[in-house]
Amino acid sequence: MSASDEYVPSQYEAIPSVALLAGAPRFGRSSQFSKLFSFHNQEQTDYTMGLIFIAAFLLTFFFMWTVSIFVFMCLGQREAGFLSGHPFVEPEPKVDDYEEAKPFKRPRRVRFTFLVCNVLVIIFSVLFVTEGVRNIQATTVTFSESNQQVMNLAGSSHGIADDLHEVGTNSVPIRNFLVERLGNFCPNDPNLQDHTGVDFDAIAAEAVQNLELLQNFVDNEVVSFRDYVGQVEDASKGVDAAISSYDVSEWKVMLYVLPMIILPSFLMIGLFMAWFEVSFKEYQCMLRYLIIPLFGIIVVFSWVFCSLFGLLSVTNADFCSGGTANPSPEGTFMEILSEQGITPDSIVYRSVEYYVDGCRTGFPFAFISSYENDLGEAIDSTTTFSNSLDAVGMEDLNRLCGTDFSDVAEQLVEIRRNLETLIGSASRGLQLLSCESLNSLYVNTFHEGTCTYSVSGFAWVFASLLIVSICGMIMITLRSAVYDVVWLEDQAEIEGERGRRSGKEYFDDDHDAIEHTETGVYADESSHPHATAPTEGDGSWDNYPNQFAQDHGDYAAEQGRDW
Repeated sequence: MSASDEYVPSQYEAIPSVALLAGAPRFGRSSQFSKLFSFHNQEQTDYTMGLIFIAAFLLTFFFMWTVSIFVFMCLGQREAGFLSGHPFVEPEPKVDDYEEAKPFKRPRRVRFTFLVCNVLVIIFSVLFVTEGVRNIQATTVTFSESNQQVMNLAGSSHGIADDLHEVGTNSVPIRNFLVERLGNFCPNDPNLQDHTGVDFDAIAAEAVQNLELLQNFVDNEVVSFRDYVGQVEDASKGVDAAISSYDVSEWKVMLYVLPMIILPSFLMIGLFMAWFEVSFKEYQCMLRYLIIPLFGIIVVFSWVFCSLFGLLSVTNADFCSGGTANPSPEGTFMEILSEQGITPDSIVYRSVEYYVDGCRTGFPFAFISSYENDLGEAIDSTTTFSNSLDAVGMEDLNRLCGTDFSDVAEQLVEIRRNLETLIGSASRGLQLLSCESLNSLYVNTFHEGTCTYSVSGFAWVFASLLIVSICGMIMITLRSAVYDVVWLEDQAEIEGERGRRSGKEYFDDDHDAIEHTETGVYADESSHPHATAPTEGDGSWDNYPNQFAQDHGDYAAEQGRDW
């Protein structure tokens, strides 16, 4: 039996994500998925360690990054600058009569980087749901539908196998009775053919031969078929339990996604407020003590799950790229059978090969077709025998042979009825086992579900979490971008401010502690160093930064003033 002319088996076409993920570095370890089914622990360990290295690399990278952030925090403003998480402390832009003040570039660059990462976090949080979770949900739906179809087929097949076994077993005593009676059909009249014109001995011999096949089929093929269907039913129940336990509820996904959209939105508002110098202390306090810590916790969860989904994504891709000549899930199945020691002549191997390979090999259940033909011949022979009995006449046969053939006639009718039931069951079994029925199920489950929806979903989830983790860590590292810049005029003030934020205190030349504002902006106009202009001879110049004197000293000399 081969694929029908109407049904054309689908060929596997790998999506780009499969080759990309399957090519992930394994650090010298195996990438052959079938090694998980090997009887050798060393081969299982070799493949598993290759996957663990991938997750361990990602975890180590992000963990060391996290440690660096805490180290910068401990170093403080003086040693680590804005990386410590404190506001920028920068010299105030110079203003003269000929040029406008140019803002310091570092805060602007850091804030632009922070803004780009913020936008990417929001975008990929949305893609996490729309592309990643959506495809994973499509995978579970596909698996559930396919598994339900498998369970229906297995249930029908099991029913057919039970019918075959029950009817076949009930027919065996009838067969034994007929074989015994037909083996020596008419001992009292060896020349029965001459008297009746019918060769009853030849017809009886043919019927006996056909009925012998019934016993062989019940003892061998039907038992094997029932065992095979039982294995399929058990596997299907296990898959159904696994699918039922895997719940991708929207509310669970939203618990992660909503914070990854809301928290960066607060940070973006704080960024623009600081950028345009319209922020206020309460909002920045909320960012510092609530929003940023919560965002940091979510980012940590992101890179932990990123490592997990990286492992799952690569494993899924490995399954879909088995074999050497043409990497595909078909190659993986055949490698698994080889690892399990299943020989090519077994019904399991031949069944898997037939259905996963597009029905190009020999039909593994050809014995059912052969049995169907044998049943047809048995029905023909018993019908011929019954017709011959009726043609000659039961009374004449009883007289010529000296025995009563009425019980033989009744048993022939009964065995013919059972044979017709068996041939109907065999026909239904062949329909269930058709190429279109099972190969389409395989294609839907593994080509579509496992190697398209699943790979795409896991790839999007992994990529989204990776981008969110990297950009989120950058945002935490550059969190100073959401705070107001502290503008100070001379280097002593800058060093003093940085020292104060590092837990140290700095003094000016007169050993007076340098005072600073908390927010980085001047509290009122009178506190600004240029609030009042210097007057000649009153010593007010001492209140101005040394840098101003250096910049304008030549101008004072030209005017001939005694400052």
